[in-house]
Amino acid sequence: MKKYTLSLIVLFLVISCSLESKYSLPNDENINPELIGEWYNKKDNEEKLIIAKHGEKTYKLLLKDKKKTDVIISFSKTIKGFEIMNLKTEYKKEITNVFYGFKVEGNTLIFSKINKKLRNKDFQSQNELLDFFKENINREDFFINTTELIRK
Repeated sequence: MKKYTLSLIVLFLVISCSLESKYSLPNDENINPELIGEWYNKKDNEEKLIIAKHGEKTYKLLLKDKKKTDVIISFSKTIKGFEIMNLKTEYKKEITNVFYGFKVEGNTLIFSKINKKLRNKDFQSQNELLDFFKENINREDFFINTTELIRK
């Protein structure tokens, strides 16, 4: 995967820092309208994340910085009251699912990486992935590296 300057792209796309799997979570929830809009990095207003409705149950994420725009299709899943974003990334024609925790508080989008160190082997099925989330989501070290974006 290409390396980018420190920006929203790094925060979302450096999949080696967040839990990933060839399996996705179940895509069975409608979109959360609170997520729709433009979100900015507090430190650099030229970097932004645009979240748009892509379908009844999917989002289109546009990650923009000064030089580039990346598009990712994603969806969300609520597990034990925690909201998880399932991003579908593609590299060399292979699709990988990358997971982030998120919540919207007023005009702030708070997202966190899922601690990949809690898992030491690949998931063998969607059910195994879902069980991992259910068993570990309440752990204090499950969500790491929290970042905040603001809506303008």
